[in-house]
Amino acid sequence: MADPPPSSAAISAAFPAPPPFYKSFTPENLARLSELQQGNPSLTTEDLPPDLRNLLPPSPPPPGHQYRAFDVTHANPVPPSADAIPKDPPDPHRLLQTTRQLLVAFLSLTHSLATDPDTWAPKWDEMKALFSEAHAIVNEYRPHQARETLIHMMEEQVEKCKLETKACKEACEKVEKVLEEVENADTMVQPQLGVQKGGRSKAKQHQDSNTVNEKRVWDVIEEEVGSFG
Repeated sequence: MADPPPSSAAISAAFPAPPPFYKSFTPENLARLSELQQGNPSLTTEDLPPDLRNLLPPSPPPPGHQYRAFDVTHANPVPPSADAIPKDPPDPHRLLQTTRQLLVAFLSLTHSLATDPDTWAPKWDEMKALFSEAHAIVNEYRPHQARETLIHMMEEQVEKCKLETKACKEACEKVEKVLEEVENADTMVQPQLGVQKGGRSKAKQHQDSNTVNEKRVWDVIEEEVGSFG
């Protein structure tokens, strides 16, 4: 059975208690949810039993939806259109000016509380307006921050590709050098094939030399391939 919804007093409290639905996250309920999702990956909360509905995240609230948190009513902002997003970061002097105004308003509020406590409300409203303005200015940096983060990530990817390309070229140069040495050694040994006095043919020596050279080539390849891993 699903937990009853919390009362409005519990939600609007300055320091509300943990929501009761955390009790639904038991190993048994999670195992049941996993079994149901394997049979139907596109499950919604309406498709689940009441005691499992809290295990799925709720749908995002629509723009303009109001909610309460820490005894303050908030409104879900409407996402701006692409044309409304500024292409350049805001003027840093605006944020600095707002911060200084906040400091002056705070000093004015403390002075009012010390001399005439009944006049604190206008000063407090002024500070709330300044905080909202500062928050809006900070949010204007978000698109610029996202662009700079993406640029930094792409630069890291390009640098990584350059390092991998350089390592591949160095590996190819090493292998080509070894192959060139093998080819030169084979050219020098080929005309000298014959039978030695000890009964060991030079053809056998040539075969042994080829085996050693092939091993050198494979050692170089394995070393470079291993360095990429």
